[in-house]
Amino acid sequence: MIYDMRIYDLKPGSVPEYMKAVEEVAFKIRKDQGIKLAGWYYTDVGPLNRIVHIWGYRDYTHFEESREKVRSDPRWTKEYLPRVKNLIISQQDMIVKGADFFPEPE
Repeated sequence: MIYDMRIYDLKPGSVPEYMKAVEEVAFKIRKDQGIKLAGWYYTDVGPLNRIVHIWGYRDYTHFEESREKVRSDPRWTKEYLPRVKNLIISQQDMIVKGADFFPEPE
């Protein structure tokens, strides 16, 4: 399994609005593609207004195919992106692998 770890810095005070859009729209879209949520965090201490989310994929093929399907989903382009695009200041995206002792998400 591989993991897509995303770190977003958001405009001050916009974390609840961003999380609501993910919960109401984006999470279902990813779930429909078999993408597993491996972690979802927001900062309480340290750099504030930061979101970290980690999505699990079977392999690189699943990652590539799912990414294209998500991006072309009308819910993504018409519902999700308009809600969040003006909330994001910066983002980092990386593919990481879990250690052998790390339990994979169910």
